[in-house]
Amino acid sequence: MIFQHRLSSKDVPPDFNELFRYAGYSRQTILNESFNDQQMQELAQTAVTELSEKINCRAVYAKFSLKSNGSGENNCEKEIIKFAGKEIKSHNLTINLKGCHSVILFAATLGPEVDKLIQKTSKINPAKSVMLQAGGAMYIEQYVELLQKHFQDEEAKNHNCIRPRYSPGFGDVGLEVQKIFFELLQCQKNLALTLNDSLIMSPEKSVTAFVGIYNSETQAGEK
Repeated sequence: MIFQHRLSSKDVPPDFNELFRYAGYSRQTILNESFNDQQMQELAQTAVTELSEKINCRAVYAKFSLKSNGSGENNCEKEIIKFAGKEIKSHNLTINLKGCHSVILFAATLGPEVDKLIQKTSKINPAKSVMLQAGGAMYIEQYVELLQKHFQDEEAKNHNCIRPRYSPGFGDVGLEVQKIFFELLQCQKNLALTLNDSLIMSPEKSVTAFVGIYNSETQAGEK
């Protein structure tokens, strides 16, 4: 079963520190009390204001029983993740999902209007466009964090916990795994999310990821 999730922009608070980090400022600079680049501060505030009027935070997700061969301990040939009739050979994903009995696959997006705003702005104000790009990255991250909290709250009812998310394109999980997400979650139908020949998603400010689920009581008993 495919589930839908949605939040309005007012429910996704901006994080200006993260926005500046995505814009290229070092964390040391951001945390410095004397950090007061007025032009950048104003651009950031404008970007957040304009983006908040455009974002349409939506996601689809599904939960599947999980089987994993291998322990994540240097036996890469046998490290295969199995769910929904699919198989993924991955050392990194095996480690991430170790001890999990189920896995959630999700796709989340800010919607097409964010891309349109960034593209339009890039032609007339490149500096502002950079800040909008950073703001979009910040907002999708904020939304995904709230989505994961939703998963955790739901799973806690059954004494389960969740693992940190893991996205295609990281470690040894190639971008071709995106095709599994698009097939199982029907992303084009449910989110108007598309995947091009280079395996890049559109709208750009979108995320797919695995989230492992394990039983907290069982794992506590094994320690």
